[in-house]
Amino acid sequence: MKQTDFAICLNRFLTDFLVNKKGCSPKTIDSYRYAFIYLLDYYNEILGIPADQITIKSLTYERLLGFLDWLQSERKSGIATRNQRQAAINSFIRFLMYEKPEFLNEYQKILGIPVKKAPQKEISYLKTDGVSALMDQVDTRKADGLRDYVMLMLLYSTGIRVSELTGIRVKDLSLHEPHTLLVHGKGKKSRYVPLMKDSIPIIQDYLKMMGYQSPEKLDEWLFINHMGRQFTRQGVNYIIKKYGAMARESSPDCWTAN
Repeated sequence: MKQTDFAICLNRFLTDFLVNKKGCSPKTIDSYRYAFIYLLDYYNEILGIPADQITIKSLTYERLLGFLDWLQSERKSGIATRNQRQAAINSFIRFLMYEKPEFLNEYQKILGIPVKKAPQKEISYLKTDGVSALMDQVDTRKADGLRDYVMLMLLYSTGIRVSELTGIRVKDLSLHEPHTLLVHGKGKKSRYVPLMKDSIPIIQDYLKMMGYQSPEKLDEWLFINHMGRQFTRQGVNYIIKKYGAMARESSPDCWTAN
């Protein structure tokens, strides 16, 4: 069976362009792949066009807009998921601009489909005194408490993301002047952030408690859970919520809604 131009281009997009040209992570590529699995389902179930008959010409503004609405109405996808699928489609459309430029007019219409805006939720913010109230809830006399305190301290004093916090290894700490922390961000990009001088003694106490002071421990994750594994974002978020709830109860004036 002869391959369609859509099949050829989609294969090149997923296996070559995203991997070698864009340097996308396996997680990102999987997300894109799922977007096209849903798109194939839509074309087959709703439009009656089997996957092996889809062509570049059949990627139209009306059909792709219908696909995005279908995700929400029939597949019960949230706005964030819809927007993720749309981003994957748009990336493919931009790729096609240079592979199949004869459909450029249709591509521009597709890229003009507006991104859905989610209704804004009321968010609670910590006032200045709220951080102190949060930290005061942690019992540093306990091993887990000392770990939690150092985690929260690094989050609030350096402004790093939760995903960056969980990726810290012991060797990323530099506790000699100038005190710094090597943070590994998105896209394999790393940067140094300064550590407050007052935080060094408690970090040293934590390293001593964990037995992380010997050279053979340098590659260990700085924060591990009760199973001895690298902390996950969900685990950190649980800790933040736990102490946040305790701080709300003990110091409700430290929070404000926006």
